[in-house]
Amino acid sequence: MKKYQLDWADIVYVAAMTVIGLAIRGILRVVTTMDWEMYWGPWISDLKEMGFSYLATDRYDYAPAFVYILWVISKLPINPMTGYKAIHIGLDFVAAAVMGKLVMETTGSKAKSYCAYGLMLIVPTIWADSALWAQCDIIFMLFILLCFYYLFREMPNRAMFFYGLAFAFKLQSLFIFPFFVILWVNKKIKIQHFLWLPGLYFLSIIPAWIAGRPLIDLINIYMAQGAQDVWSLSIKWANIYQIIGNQYFLLEYATAGTWLILGILMCVMFAMAQKRYRITNEFIVQMALFFAILTPYFLPHMHERYGCLADILAVLYAMMNRKRFYIPLVQILISFNCYMAYLSHLGSNEPSIYYGVWALIELGLLVIVGLDMWNYMKNPENQIPMEAVLSEKASPEQRDGMRGRGQLHG
Repeated sequence: MKKYQLDWADIVYVAAMTVIGLAIRGILRVVTTMDWEMYWGPWISDLKEMGFSYLATDRYDYAPAFVYILWVISKLPINPMTGYKAIHIGLDFVAAAVMGKLVMETTGSKAKSYCAYGLMLIVPTIWADSALWAQCDIIFMLFILLCFYYLFREMPNRAMFFYGLAFAFKLQSLFIFPFFVILWVNKKIKIQHFLWLPGLYFLSIIPAWIAGRPLIDLINIYMAQGAQDVWSLSIKWANIYQIIGNQYFLLEYATAGTWLILGILMCVMFAMAQKRYRITNEFIVQMALFFAILTPYFLPHMHERYGCLADILAVLYAMMNRKRFYIPLVQILISFNCYMAYLSHLGSNEPSIYYGVWALIELGLLVIVGLDMWNYMKNPENQIPMEAVLSEKASPEQRDGMRGRGQLHG
């Protein structure tokens, strides 16, 4: 890939956006939210008091990999919230740099690359998540961006290593898991590469296991998370349940909705597996964005933050396809509106526009991205002929026979 030299305009832009990104986060760093008061703050206090032995308790319900970060923060001679937010703010900037690198890798445009860096620093759902809310989603999103970087460079083993790291921190990384199945069907990743997910998760729980927490508890942490916050079919995320009513048939739809999304995903994967396709970088982002929107749209008990992965993938998609510039604008607007409905703590915490309206708009985005993907797959130029697929499995003698019968060319 070509290397580009910075000129003064580039330096000024990058410096200015860095300062602006820091200024926004610096202003918000002092805000104390309910999540900090109820979870991270008390957990860090317990870690200060109990040390590493805290990991043997069942007082935390996040992946141990995240709690190790809290343990490090508990050892720092600074205000815990300052240390916590500083780490995640720093990761915001790393993620912005990786996004810029991704855009350079896919478009070859220096201007788009720097633009992507700056956009990542001012996306409201990014700075609100880390600097304002004190959430940790930037960790798993950074690893997913690194996963994409190595997918683009055709290094699938390293890509799946970073996807495994994302899974070790956040269950929401599985929103785009079906996309990796499609890559496997198309021979872009190998079945053994999927072992990074259970392997890295198991490695991440070993210190907590050694500390004394039962192994079965640690293995089931994500399942325990799914059993919490079941008081509504949609916990302030703009999905299908905001349209049909998120309190109707609460227990029944909670289970049925889980099976429903599994059925939808199976149908989509089955349809996509019928043929082989040219796997371009844009098609990779297209598929991942589609599943990042689709999965939380039908999965019950989705929180308001669960659109954040789609937010950053939408930015990347728009950088690769400027005709879809409006997708990140709308997606981020929906996400941020749901953020504010939670963070404002005003009245019933309803958004400024009724959730059902946002849910219908989100459905529109899902349809648009889905149609983009469908049109790509229906284009004969993007399909790999079945003869070429069969030839990959054929012996040299069989290939010679296929050529003789005119079934294989080249």
